[in-house]
Amino acid sequence: VPAQAAAVLEALDVTKRVKDGATRRDVLCGVSLTVRAGEIVVVTGPSGSGKTTLLGVLGGMLLPTSGEVRIDGEAVSRLRDQHRAEVRRKKVGYLFQDFALVEGMSVLDNVLLPMVPDGLADAAGTKLAEAALARLGVAERAHSPVSVLSGGERQRVALARALVRDPRVLLLDEPTAHLDGSRATALLDDLAAI
Repeated sequence: VPAQAAAVLEALDVTKRVKDGATRRDVLCGVSLTVRAGEIVVVTGPSGSGKTTLLGVLGGMLLPTSGEVRIDGEAVSRLRDQHRAEVRRKKVGYLFQDFALVEGMSVLDNVLLPMVPDGLADAAGTKLAEAALARLGVAERAHSPVSVLSGGERQRVALARALVRDPRVLLLDEPTAHLDGSRATALLDDLAAI
């Protein structure tokens, strides 16, 4: 990635403190990073080390205790909940570790969910959702209920949902955890192409 590429995601001295029983502890402590357009960053660490919390803070789902997070230069950590949610919907795609699919809905309806608040779950939105599903090899499951999907299919549907709005930032929590070796490699190749 060229050094002059624009920063799409920045964390500036971010700390996240949580209540742990009767005490408080820092899950994140003074984290700073810059991610530029087109750059892929991998965060590794043992279970419980704060990776999911970091992704939640970077994506604007969790507020830092201190420090600042910027997406496309906008300080999202200082926005009110409603405005932060709007930035998330428009600029951040998030693949949750547990996928967070709505069981009572079809695959297509799950992929359309990020478009609903902005009134984009129309015919044009459906075409985008279908294209995202096709790109990830699950187009034939569009009208299936989520409850009948395998773990790998669920993951690809959740990824399609994360990608449907063509986000500036894509955050993936354990993206290959439910895939076999060949599917994990294919997913990583797809992500590199994106």
